[in-house]
Amino acid sequence: MIITLLAITLITIDSVGGNTFDPVRNTASDVFSPIGDGVAWVSTPFRNAWAGITGYGELKEENARLNEQLTELRAESITDDNIREQYERLRDALDVGTAGDIPFEVARVASGPRNNFTDHRVEIDKGSSSGLEVGMPVLAGKGLVGRIVRVSGNRSVVQLATDPSFRVGVRLADTQVLGVGHGSGPKGPFVVDRGIEIEADIEENEGVLTSGLDRAIMPPDLVIGLVEEVEPDEAAQSLILRVDFAAEFSQLDVVKVLKWVPSP
Repeated sequence: MIITLLAITLITIDSVGGNTFDPVRNTASDVFSPIGDGVAWVSTPFRNAWAGITGYGELKEENARLNEQLTELRAESITDDNIREQYERLRDALDVGTAGDIPFEVARVASGPRNNFTDHRVEIDKGSSSGLEVGMPVLAGKGLVGRIVRVSGNRSVVQLATDPSFRVGVRLADTQVLGVGHGSGPKGPFVVDRGIEIEADIEENEGVLTSGLDRAIMPPDLVIGLVEEVEPDEAAQSLILRVDFAAEFSQLDVVKVLKWVPSP
């Protein structure tokens, strides 16, 4: 017990440090040097415990500081990811097919269904005040999304190309064959079911573009997608093409409106 109390006393003196206790520390060292080994193994646990107690406050402050830094880094990471995503979407919106020199307006989808386009309509945050008109084509990424069907001062309604009533003339990129296609529902492909003779040599993965013929509702060479299936219709002696849309309708955000209107 006496050794233990002495050990605690020595630890206290040693922990305080400074020059004031040097004579005491030195005398104690001389007195107890013969039993130094014994005191060492007794005092070591107390020394470690004392160091833990006296350093706990600093450790707690350091831990709090590190947690705060980690929170800041996470917030910065989320912000950077958001900026990067916004940049990628904007870059994709500006890199659209072969629309030529047609002027355009970039807009955002303001409202409307995002995953299940039951009414095949979305609203964008630009309107007549930005020079938009009924009939103008709308694109996202490199693909056709639809066309404007209603305009107000700062809003426009877009009919999506998934709408079965959305019909447009098409041209096959490789064979230059012409036809007419339409939407087939929210998750369905674009279907070309008119105008392509059954003998036509159409293969999967051939590009499908707008034809842009005289009085067409779309300018030429806007990308619709790639042929994913070719089905012969023996009764009609024609081919039915199912086309995978180039645009991703479930993730519409930034779109590009071409300032082009069909001829009256």
